[in-house]
Amino acid sequence: MRILALAKFTLKSYLQEKILLVVMVFAGLLMLSSYVLSPLAVGAQQKIVVDLGLAAISIFAIALIVLLGAGAFHLEKERGILRALLAKPISRVEFVLGKYAGTVAMVSIVVVLMASVHMLVVVLSGADVTENMMSAVYLTLLEGAIVTALLTLFASFSSPILGSFFTISCVVAGHFSSDLLKFAERMGGIMPKIVATGAYYMLPNLELLNVRSEAVHGLALPDGFVFSVTLYAVAYASVVLYLATLIFRAKEVN
Repeated sequence: MRILALAKFTLKSYLQEKILLVVMVFAGLLMLSSYVLSPLAVGAQQKIVVDLGLAAISIFAIALIVLLGAGAFHLEKERGILRALLAKPISRVEFVLGKYAGTVAMVSIVVVLMASVHMLVVVLSGADVTENMMSAVYLTLLEGAIVTALLTLFASFSSPILGSFFTISCVVAGHFSSDLLKFAERMGGIMPKIVATGAYYMLPNLELLNVRSEAVHGLALPDGFVFSVTLYAVAYASVVLYLATLIFRAKEVN
């Protein structure tokens, strides 16, 4: 129950931030612009709308996590809120999980709202809302859960700027992590192969959650793909959150 209470408190504090409205406005404008600019590519209007809309949802969701989540922990510490909360019968594990759950809830709300606007634009463009589009939105939610877990980990021991930098670096590297295995195969020495392979398994495989191409071109997803990816996302986020709780439990809060 304490975790749920902390999650509600975190969600409420996020919804009071003006930047949430700014991100929503810009996301809506971007998706609407994809509909306005789509006639520039004759014969591919619907594909442009779908591609740009899904990309906008993913980009703005990650930006929202980094912009709001990175500074939330620091602000609570500066304002004395963190110390006051930990003085109550609330464990540090509950605090980390509550903050995480509240951030994921906030991102989920924003993604659902942006997806609703996107689906409306898709219908207005003359295209149909497909199952792959819905799957792409769902996988974006999973991506947001992983990114939030990473941000929680970095925020537990670093400053907001460093936490944001580490998170963004992991997001970028996570979309190209599969290339590390190819890079490892071409390396001559044993040690570089071990390092590249280890980095591949440590980084999140975020490109696995990217099915925009399948949604745009109407390609079928493999059987059981969404379920297996869900298990991967839950497992990865759980491990990262476990590490975050270990670090935060050992950290001194002034």
